[in-house]
Amino acid sequence: MRKLITIIAILFVGSTYGQTAMSRTIEVKDGQMSKFIEMAGKKTKMYNGSDADTQFYTWRILTGPNAGKIWRVEVGESLASFDENPYDSPGGKYWQKNVGPTIKDNNSNRTVIWGRANGASWSPDEPTGDLMRRAIFYTYKSSHEEDFWRYRQRIAKTREAHNDQSLPATSVWWCGSGCDGNTVVVFFSHAGYEDALNDQQKNQALWDKYDEIYGEGSHEQDVNRMIESLEPNSQRTRHLMLIPEASSGN
Repeated sequence: MRKLITIIAILFVGSTYGQTAMSRTIEVKDGQMSKFIEMAGKKTKMYNGSDADTQFYTWRILTGPNAGKIWRVEVGESLASFDENPYDSPGGKYWQKNVGPTIKDNNSNRTVIWGRANGASWSPDEPTGDLMRRAIFYTYKSSHEEDFWRYRQRIAKTREAHNDQSLPATSVWWCGSGCDGNTVVVFFSHAGYEDALNDQQKNQALWDKYDEIYGEGSHEQDVNRMIESLEPNSQRTRHLMLIPEASSGN
């Protein structure tokens, strides 16, 4: 049975697979944050524009034990985007020479590869430009993969059917390598903390739509199954803020 459920989950993720990302946490030296942002921004604009194989997005971690550190995320269309040795590339050499001196700890031991689950994600028709992300990390049990992904897929389809363009974009990524257990992160886009609170107050209408599509009481039932699918104490929330001047597309 466990093998069957695992196959179902793999088929779900694989059939809705999107972009690939690689992330790492960076601790900048005291007093060097402005310099780091300046030099990381120059490197990104020179080597990671829209025509490059990968783009970089630089986030300031706002909450949790890593608050104040940087979360640097490289995004590509597939795993093949990361085959090149980054330290041998012109961009990598520029980084080592100009950005490296500002870094206290580049936690390469915590490098993580992520895959975007398109079938569990939703975005409004027009990008909002929101810079804050509320990130909820989950780790689910291998024996309950189907329960976890059922809810994530159904709530995305409900958002699409509900079509409330004021709802935050929701982007779901699953950990392909570098995590302990079956880790997934769900990102919600917000303008700020108050906006995040206001967005959560719209949930009841979304949940009612869920029940309309999947049957009365389905939302509560599916949420409970999703919660039961999680490893103990494995759900945690973090807030991040994009640093546009050190990110691609800016």
